[in-house]
Amino acid sequence: MIEVKNLKFTYHGVTDFTLKGFDFAVERGQILGFLGPSGAGKSTTQKILIGLLKDYQGEISVMGKDLKGWDSDYYERIGVSFEL
Repeated sequence: MIEVKNLKFTYHGVTDFTLKGFDFAVERGQILGFLGPSGAGKSTTQKILIGLLKDYQGEISVMGKDLKGWDSDYYERIGVSFEL
């Protein structure tokens, strides 16, 4: 369902990577939660997966399709729950 390989991301104006080669997979029927300290990249990863941040490096496949290949119908297929 979700496969992430070598995900890297740097915010504009920052020299260090926020995400540095992050890999994970979530199979059908599994539930994923991100846990970790402040600054670990949890929110950044979520923002990439829901399409708010686009300038990432690496490979992301959602439901067998490259994340960058989805259009607005993507939002009819996903659900996200933030801490708010």
